[in-house]
Amino acid sequence: MYFSVLVPVYNQMGKMDKCIDSLKNQTLEDFEVIFVDDGSTDGSAEFLDELCDKHDNFSVYHHESNKSLTAARFTGMEHATGSHIFFLDSDDFIEQTALEDLKKEFDSTGSDIIRFGVVMEPMGVTVMPPETDDFLSSFMKGEIPPAIWKNAYDASVIKATLEKCSTFYCNMGEDSFFSTVFFGNADVVTSLNKVLYHYDALSGMSQTSQVSTMSKLKKDYESAHASGQNILRFIKKYKPEYLELAQKSIRHMYRYILCQNILYAKDCLDVSSYLNFFREKGENLVYEFGCKELIPYKVKFDLKRNDERFSDIELEELFTLLPEK
Repeated sequence: MYFSVLVPVYNQMGKMDKCIDSLKNQTLEDFEVIFVDDGSTDGSAEFLDELCDKHDNFSVYHHESNKSLTAARFTGMEHATGSHIFFLDSDDFIEQTALEDLKKEFDSTGSDIIRFGVVMEPMGVTVMPPETDDFLSSFMKGEIPPAIWKNAYDASVIKATLEKCSTFYCNMGEDSFFSTVFFGNADVVTSLNKVLYHYDALSGMSQTSQVSTMSKLKKDYESAHASGQNILRFIKKYKPEYLELAQKSIRHMYRYILCQNILYAKDCLDVSSYLNFFREKGENLVYEFGCKELIPYKVKFDLKRNDERFSDIELEELFTLLPEK
């Protein structure tokens, strides 16, 4: 088996059609699709059972309860039999020749990881992989987004991950963890100057929630903290020269969580409670960042919220404007 395509699913009923059709129509035949149902309660599990009964190269594994996106990906990796691995979110889709194009590139380059272009849907914005001499350093600095579906992997990278790491609950910061470990286990990384992936930025798994509550903040922090602790565990043992950058990357995750929640906070009392939460956790740099940078921006954000010319700021754009403190 050449490719294993791993598709985590949680309550995605009615949102997987484009994903499934793009897999059915691949020009490459030598691949398997592994769906991991992460305790869905909306009929997705039954739908996947019926789908996989109809396709010999489709299979599904079920979690009895929701164990998080990280755990679903670990389950998929543990059952993959392909010599190469591709991660696909269930609300996204890929080009018809994607797997065939990647096979040719793997065969000709011997790469451990191949990066490729992505279209952000429905905006139609194309994002090609930026160049860098040090991938691990670049994504820890925030120069490269850590999304693991922007790359394809030799199975040796996945095997090394399973040997060195174990699953944990995490729905925030999971891509930072996986990117750290995957790039940390790779020697040869190349780029394919071609769009292969279509990312749905407005629905399902990809949508950024505009709900802001203390319980949400705490839940996001717990996931990011779990991701951060596992990143540090790996870095300290296998890549200690990146420790300072890893700590900065973890702090960036916390800033993201604080930013997201402050922007959509109901009032100043909520803003104050969010800031104090990070101060109580000992994250003083994150607290200071919120006080000095996010509070003034929150005021500007609220004043313009009813302006027809104003569109909600992209959070990743915000971080390019606000330097690390």
